[in-house]
Amino acid sequence: MKVVFFGSSHGVPEPNRNCSCALLEVGGKRYFIDMGMDPVPELIRRGMTPGDITAVFITHSHGDHTNGLVPFTDICSWYYKQADPLVFLPEMQIVDALRDWIRLTCNGLRESLRFEKVEEGKLYDDGTISVTAMRTNHKDNAYAYMIEAEGKTLLFTGDLKGGDGPTADYARFATRDGIDLVVAECAHFDPLLYMEPLKKHPPKLFCINHYSWKWAEKCYHLKSLIEPDIPTVLATDGLEIRL
Repeated sequence: MKVVFFGSSHGVPEPNRNCSCALLEVGGKRYFIDMGMDPVPELIRRGMTPGDITAVFITHSHGDHTNGLVPFTDICSWYYKQADPLVFLPEMQIVDALRDWIRLTCNGLRESLRFEKVEEGKLYDDGTISVTAMRTNHKDNAYAYMIEAEGKTLLFTGDLKGGDGPTADYARFATRDGIDLVVAECAHFDPLLYMEPLKKHPPKLFCINHYSWKWAEKCYHLKSLIEPDIPTVLATDGLEIRL
């Protein structure tokens, strides 16, 4: 199992850091968690195409997590017509927006493309990965995803409540000891607020993602405080984590 970060930035792209987008590779299948940037050039650079994507899981509808859906579904509609990803959306109005935008570019959204709405609870199981959605208070219809595959457990927090997300959201659903990998956002609050819930239920690996330079110093401070008990890495574009 492998997680590859295509985009690790916060709400604004930075030099060498795109907006949120992570590729999960498991058992010969590939999945995206969020698509805040156009992933197609990076897929092709890595010898893949949109036809290799089994499913896409969007945490919430803010543009830095969804803007890549436009070029992705556009090229799946007219060129990679064999592509058949199942796209999970927190709000189905996104489909209407995609359809209108792609129609204006003289193409059309392929009707056979599949979209489903995210609902809290057990969301997806294809025999390779199992995905559970957990609501966060970042905005209406915002979710974290717990993913289980190959005997491993991964948690992608998505975006949490502004101001006190680690205590208001993260502490509520990260209640399992020994999660193999937590990918946690650090854009909307002081990262040191993760200290208490991490000590209560330590993961095997903690990855700080979706962080702004406003909080970078405190991200490194958090890392220094919880290591070596909890190995910690700051995500960068191109980072690969193998479990």
